[in-house]
Amino acid sequence: MNPKPIRVRIAPSPTGNCHVGTARTALYNYLFAKQTGGTFILRVDDTDSLRNTLESEQGVFEGLRWIGLSWDEGPDVGGAYGPYRQSERLGIYAERAHELLEKDLAYECFCSPEDLEAERKQQMARKEDPHYGGHCANLTAAERETLRAKGIKPSIRLRVRPGTVGFDDSIRGRVEQDAGIMGDFVIIKSNGIPVYNFGTVIDEYEMQISHVIRGAEHISNTFPQVLIYEAFGWEMPVFAHLVLMLNPDKTKISKRKGAVYLGDFAAMGYLPEALLNFCAFLGWTPGGISEEILSLTELQEMFSLQRCTQSNAVFDQVKLDWMNGMWIRRLSAAELTSRVMPFMIDAGLINVPVKSDEIRLEALLELIHERLPRLDEAPETLAYFYTDWPAEEVDLDLLTASKSNRTKEDIYSVLQESIKLLRSNSFTAAALEEQFKALAASLEWKLGDLLMPLRVAVTNRKISPPLFTTMEVLGLEKVSQRLANASAALLGNAPADRSGHE
Repeated sequence: MNPKPIRVRIAPSPTGNCHVGTARTALYNYLFAKQTGGTFILRVDDTDSLRNTLESEQGVFEGLRWIGLSWDEGPDVGGAYGPYRQSERLGIYAERAHELLEKDLAYECFCSPEDLEAERKQQMARKEDPHYGGHCANLTAAERETLRAKGIKPSIRLRVRPGTVGFDDSIRGRVEQDAGIMGDFVIIKSNGIPVYNFGTVIDEYEMQISHVIRGAEHISNTFPQVLIYEAFGWEMPVFAHLVLMLNPDKTKISKRKGAVYLGDFAAMGYLPEALLNFCAFLGWTPGGISEEILSLTELQEMFSLQRCTQSNAVFDQVKLDWMNGMWIRRLSAAELTSRVMPFMIDAGLINVPVKSDEIRLEALLELIHERLPRLDEAPETLAYFYTDWPAEEVDLDLLTASKSNRTKEDIYSVLQESIKLLRSNSFTAAALEEQFKALAASLEWKLGDLLMPLRVAVTNRKISPPLFTTMEVLGLEKVSQRLANASAALLGNAPADRSGHE
């Protein structure tokens, strides 16, 4: 007997942009399919007509493609098992529900929302698990027709058997629950739309899904799904429920506590390669290696469901920043320039880029390539190469900060000496370093004490790329002007003479 072909799927609801949890689940399904020679399917669960939009659907597609994933079957690429949107499969669900009605494995329910809510409150008052009491379970055909004649549109409920319901999870082992706590649950709403659990089971069966790999939040959904599989007499797929993704404080990751959508991460300057690499470790470990910077191809070779963890994964932004920086270092100078350019344009530092802008930006990025944690930090880091500032905008607090108690007068004097030095010597990074070392020695200043005000005068910040290389790139005239502006700022803010004279 030939083994069942491997077919896995990701089934997002298009109610917003692509969530990082969706990306993690899609990645694991993709890796499993590629490693086993299987098929990766994208299906859209779009039966929530009030919240689903085509714009959100496109956002999901674009997000997954941005992170580097593609699918073999789906709404936009077609396939032999379509349609791949649930809204286009309503007739299929209706036919399958009719099968269960014919076999008396399901029945029509005419209870109103108000009746159901009243029953729920009574059960909770008795400290019972809320469940449907089965009021319509044994209606006669005549009673159903009478209710229908009143204009009441019924939902359809599955008859839930007593006993234990369970399944074998590839990650968690055997998982069971008492079927009785569910009550007879709805499978088709009164408007003809299937509930999530019913639509999902029908789709998995019709699309011949072999493995359902999804998040732990779906474990509770799996129990009713098992009962639906049993009602039809269908073989179930293999289930594998991934661990939850948590914030560092162990709360479930949510929009309220930071970025969760792929578009957010793209806007913050994360590389898709880095985010994908990071997501791979949120519930899986390769085992046997210490290397953490892994490409999609490398992950594909290493992945296995057996290495998926059972401990919840913490979404550590610090770790993501580190990993992103490592991936930035892997980029060529030209590739980094290409990826940073949109951020420079958005920041208004570059308008419509021409070749000279690209050449200059590539040269500037060489100064920070090894230190850049995210692409969106490049404009702020490089801004002083593109913009100047008047004396009144010089940061005097930074300029006069000194661990050696240097006065404003001391700093003014050293800036004036620096201007003279620049005018009389070679203007290369190597030459500048030697000249300023000599100046520090002649003034009996520590080199660090001299370079700090010099750095602030040139860049208006405390931290910058190597100072002498920065000065060489800026050029003699611009550096001299900035030293002059800083000197003027010191004069304009000098304290009054204590004798009363200005």
